[in-house]
Amino acid sequence: MQRLGYTADGYLWQPEYRDTVKLLQEKLVLFLRLNEKLRNNIADKHPFVNNTAEAIEFNLMQFSEAYREKFILPDMEGYCLRFIELINPVLIGFVKEIGFDAQGFSLRFRYGSQVIEKSKTILIVAQNKGSEDR
Repeated sequence: MQRLGYTADGYLWQPEYRDTVKLLQEKLVLFLRLNEKLRNNIADKHPFVNNTAEAIEFNLMQFSEAYREKFILPDMEGYCLRFIELINPVLIGFVKEIGFDAQGFSLRFRYGSQVIEKSKTILIVAQNKGSEDR
C-alpha cells in the first residue's frame, strides 16, 4: 500500500500494483477457464500464465500441438497481438476494480527459446475505458 496523503479522517491509502498481482493472476486463469477455445487447447492454466510484478508471462508451449501449428507458428507476433486484444477486457476490469486511473503491463510470450515482449497501457478516463499498445 502506498500513502497518498492525509485528511481529517486519517491517511488515504492506495494499493500498489505488487499488492494486486495475485488478484490479476486469478482473473487471468478464470478467463482461460471460461473461454472454451482456450480451455480446450491448454493442458494446465497455471503454467500457461504467470503474473509477477515485473510482467505477465504466457507459455505458448502449453497449447496443444495442433493449436500451435494452426494459430501460433504461422505468425507468432500477430498471434501475440490478437491474444492481447482478447485479454484486454480482463485488464480493463482489473484496473477499474483496483481503483487505478491507469496501469502499464509488460507482457512476455514464450515459445520454446523464442520470446516476444509487448507492453499494454490501460487508461481509465471518467466513464470511458481505453488502452494503448506498444
